[in-house]
Amino acid sequence: MPSHPDTELKPPLLTTKISIPRLPGEFVYRPRLTRRIDQGVKSQLTLLTAPAGFGKTNLLIEWARETTLPVAWLTVDSDDNDPGRFIRYVIGALQTVEMGLGEDVLDLLQSSQDDGWKTGLTLLINELSAFPKEAVVVLDDFHNLENSVILQRMDFFLKHSPPNLHLVIASRSEPELDLAFLRAKGRVLELGIDDLRFTSEEIVQYLQQAIGQELPSETVQALEERTDGWITSLQMAVISLKEQADPAIVLANLESKSPYLSDFLAEEVLDYQPGEIRQFLLRTSILETLNGPLCEAVVKPDAQPGYGTIMLSRLEHSNLFITSLDEKREWFRYHPLFADFLREVERQVNPEEIPELHKRAATWFEGNGNLNEAFRHALASRDMEWAADMIERDVQTLINQGEVSAVARWIGRLPEEITHKRPMISIGYAWALIAIHQLDLARYWLEDVRKSVEQLESHTEELPIPDVDLRGIRGGIALCESYLAMWNGDLKQATKFSRQAASYFPMENVYLRSMIALDESISLVLLGDTQKAIESLHTTSRLARQANNPTVQIIATCEIAIMLWIQGQLSKAWETLQKARYLAIGPDGKPHPLSGFIDIVYGEILFERDVLEEARDYLERGVRDIQPVWYLGSLGGMTSLARLRQAQGDISGAQDIVEEIARMALRSDASQWDNALASGLAVRLAVQRDDLATAEQWWKKGGFPELNTPIALENYPYHIFEYLLLTQSRFLLVRGQETGRVRDIKQVSEWLGTLLPEAERFQRGASQIQILVLQAMTQYALGNERATKTLLRALALGEPEGFRRFYLDEGWRLVDLLRQCRTAQKEAGSHLPSLAFIDSLLESIQGTGNARQADQEPAEERAGSISAHLEDGLPISLSAREMEVLTLIAQGKSNQEISAELYLALNTVKRHAYNIYSKLEVRKRTQAVSRARQLGLIP
Repeated sequence: MPSHPDTELKPPLLTTKISIPRLPGEFVYRPRLTRRIDQGVKSQLTLLTAPAGFGKTNLLIEWARETTLPVAWLTVDSDDNDPGRFIRYVIGALQTVEMGLGEDVLDLLQSSQDDGWKTGLTLLINELSAFPKEAVVVLDDFHNLENSVILQRMDFFLKHSPPNLHLVIASRSEPELDLAFLRAKGRVLELGIDDLRFTSEEIVQYLQQAIGQELPSETVQALEERTDGWITSLQMAVISLKEQADPAIVLANLESKSPYLSDFLAEEVLDYQPGEIRQFLLRTSILETLNGPLCEAVVKPDAQPGYGTIMLSRLEHSNLFITSLDEKREWFRYHPLFADFLREVERQVNPEEIPELHKRAATWFEGNGNLNEAFRHALASRDMEWAADMIERDVQTLINQGEVSAVARWIGRLPEEITHKRPMISIGYAWALIAIHQLDLARYWLEDVRKSVEQLESHTEELPIPDVDLRGIRGGIALCESYLAMWNGDLKQATKFSRQAASYFPMENVYLRSMIALDESISLVLLGDTQKAIESLHTTSRLARQANNPTVQIIATCEIAIMLWIQGQLSKAWETLQKARYLAIGPDGKPHPLSGFIDIVYGEILFERDVLEEARDYLERGVRDIQPVWYLGSLGGMTSLARLRQAQGDISGAQDIVEEIARMALRSDASQWDNALASGLAVRLAVQRDDLATAEQWWKKGGFPELNTPIALENYPYHIFEYLLLTQSRFLLVRGQETGRVRDIKQVSEWLGTLLPEAERFQRGASQIQILVLQAMTQYALGNERATKTLLRALALGEPEGFRRFYLDEGWRLVDLLRQCRTAQKEAGSHLPSLAFIDSLLESIQGTGNARQADQEPAEERAGSISAHLEDGLPISLSAREMEVLTLIAQGKSNQEISAELYLALNTVKRHAYNIYSKLEVRKRTQAVSRARQLGLIP
């Protein structure tokens, strides 16, 4: 299927974009404005804003050719919304002033990381500041920049630019920059429509140059009033006046025509052109840009070579609203207003020839390698079978170039009945749809391709198979299935299908190699060895970059960040995510759909550091954005979000997420481990709330073995096995503490003793922290004096990288041990863990109420508990306090009234109520009372 070169080629810079253009022949010098620009460049910014046709560019060309200051010029176009392309052209423009300027910081400037591009701009600003003289940067047609990333960096540059550098911007609208800051500081000079309009004197000067005669003052005044000083309209009027003996006739018609003066004048221009010029103008109006051979192919394919070039030269000489785009004067374009008018006239007078003109243009562009323009004209021809033939010929080439979004766009414009008949187009469409994450539509077309293949394979000798590459189509189907399986979290199936694809395609196919490499990397992730996984993921990322496969590159980079986080290197993980964020910004400045995955990992790191509000924002945004794109990423984000909500005291919100995860685990596209993860999460959260009855219910729902039988590694990937065994250990430890069963606690000690060496061998630093915390709690429960030393080791591992939740989630059960650690550390005086760190953990636990009111009443709570069994035989147990709350609920009292009567905080009452609902498996007060009476808990 798709193939890509092993190397990336950086396109050369178009020198015409970074060169000062030439002035047109008929030009009015405007010293009143060039003097103002001279004043403006003494400030930080000079801003010219006016609609098209007001002479902004020509004015800047005039000034740039007169000034003694070095001028770096960049003509901005819509393609410059790619941040990398824009900064390369900016540096290229600067290097026309000084060779090598900015070269050393170009890589940093192209970074999406705050530290990267800010460092790059800082170094560039310093380099410019050291430049021995003043210089000016002109950004013409700035309105084409819409990318917020570029505009943000422009703001940074403007706010910190050196005093010897001046920026001049010309735009059709006010740029989305922080101009208020510059205006407040008096650092900007602005020229607008009122400034740029031609005055009476300038109109007289222009008319004298253009038509060689002096018009009556009333004619000049009428032109000024009707054109409002708009230079483009004046140019059109002049061409009309050249063909009229009496200018008054033109002006009389102006009075009676439509207010759209430019349309009227353009019509006057066209009507007076010779037939050959008129035909050339109308036929070439279908083109966005023009050169001699292209125009020749479109207008008169049988003409002598050079015809198109000669005709363009005639248009330029006649000043027929044509602009040269390069120094060699090979490429041109019409003024946009004039081109729109010509197209409309062509539609009215020669509609029957337009399809053929588009076919001629499409054929020329295809032959010259510009497939996007070729497809655009092919579809514009309205001959969809002909267009489909061209797309089918060239779709593989476009995919190989990484233009998958363009493939989806062009094929999507074909009628479905045509696409159905062409399996090569259908499989290319399915692939492109997967790449742009329209997965349901991709599945539809994938199924359509399967049916087509079955029909083709059923052909007999009497009905031979058409000339179709069935092997390539089968490989394409396998590759698409591999991607879809990966989105669904079924990595085993993804590996299976990618291997199938490999059997159909040569291994030189770098795109396929990146897919297979990702499968191999994920396999190592599942085996638990973080260092081997990181090395493999780096290889995958490099291959994906070579293959122009951003999806695989983003996944690989995020997985590297996760592996670093598991190793305990939160800072490096954060830096890696910044690289992923850069990769996830498309050329148009829009985020890749997998940006949600990046946000989720950001949120998880922030949560581990106990930055809860910011973590919540990242996680909620990530889960929202990733859900339509990648089920696997969504599940991980929801798991962290449930932990976060419980940490914030939102027990009900956490349980809602747990139930949603459990429902997701029942979906057809869920992986075989999702139910175990959902149940394990519910158990862990219930144990943290000291709700052992609910924990036991979820343990049984998860299909796990008896609590005293350890989870088996062979049943799960390593990270899930480790998560479940730690959950099981925590549950058994707490149950042993609550019941006094020493055997349970000793069993936990044995499990942790075997798990810790594996965590060390696989360099799983975050896991080591969790294991050591549980080991310390186990030793403390058994009266082992090593408990304090073990917890100190866990604290020393976590403090440098800012780990906090692994300690805080243990709540009140860790308080006494933390206090002992503080005493021991104060006496020892060692550097890590710091007393400030231990104090902050104690303060956080006690400040959130996790120090347990049960410090005052644990015995009462346990002694007064009441047990019962649900209909399915599962046991439940309500504490004495919960029974008190339930009794008052049955009496119809509100939470506020219960709070006052029992002298409990309102949040504590809500927590008890939530625990009651959860244990009784209900959601409302009335349901809780009814169920409690059925079970005999209350009369």
